[in-house]
Amino acid sequence: MKKSPSFEFLPHTADVKIRAYGSSLENAFKNCALALKEVITEIKIKPKIQKNILIKSEDEQSLLYEFLEQFLYLLDAKDFIISKIKKIEIAKLKNKFLLKATIIGDKASNYLFTNDVKAITYNEMLIKKENKKFIIEFVIDV
Repeated sequence: MKKSPSFEFLPHTADVKIRAYGSSLENAFKNCALALKEVITEIKIKPKIQKNILIKSEDEQSLLYEFLEQFLYLLDAKDFIISKIKKIEIAKLKNKFLLKATIIGDKASNYLFTNDVKAITYNEMLIKKENKKFIIEFVIDV
């Protein structure tokens, strides 16, 4: 797995731990999704199909979990793998968080996978803002 200025892979005993960065929460979430794609396959995905995602959640960690799980669902159930995130918006409405995203990708069956990702976990999940930059850490069960 290659290193990126927007995310990095951290040492972990059995699974894959990722730290992603962003100047905004949306940018950090986007980099989390791109890191997840990188774990699944290092091959460049052709941007052919566009999909929209809408997620509601109680807090930022649940929002991140549901957001990343959505990519695993699309991979397993809809034969779709992400290439890039065209647009992402996160809003806090009273006691809920709302995420809207437009993603672009291709049929997953057109590509070879590097790793079989079983699940996103809450294990060691962290979302924080430090020096005007968002830092997110999470672990993927492979």
